[in-house]
Amino acid sequence: MKRFVLVFFMALSIAAAAQPTQRQKMVHMAAVRIAEQIEVPDSSKEAFISLYQTYKKESAVIMAVRPAEDDTAAPSEAKILCDFNKSEKLLALRREYYFKFRELLTPAQIQKMYDAERQSAKK
Repeated sequence: MKRFVLVFFMALSIAAAAQPTQRQKMVHMAAVRIAEQIEVPDSSKEAFISLYQTYKKESAVIMAVRPAEDDTAAPSEAKILCDFNKSEKLLALRREYYFKFRELLTPAQIQKMYDAERQSAKK
């Protein structure tokens, strides 16, 4: 009986882990919306959506980094240095993904994608 309960809870946790999170759903919906806005051809749409989701996932990891809580260092300086580091990493990521997006999109479409991201961030 214990074994059955253990196997049941393991299966339940695996099934729960397989469910997309709310954030993943939102990123997917944003990718679909942007693909329509920038008129991605149907032949490239799924590849674009997948690439965009990976791009946003990687940028979210960078943005989640917080400065270490260190009583000896000035907290303002630690935050500023952390922000510099994030900005550099985001720029490198954006540059890397520009070339990946470039395989699917025109430069004008990529610019429209960035504009659409800015517009949705303002809302």
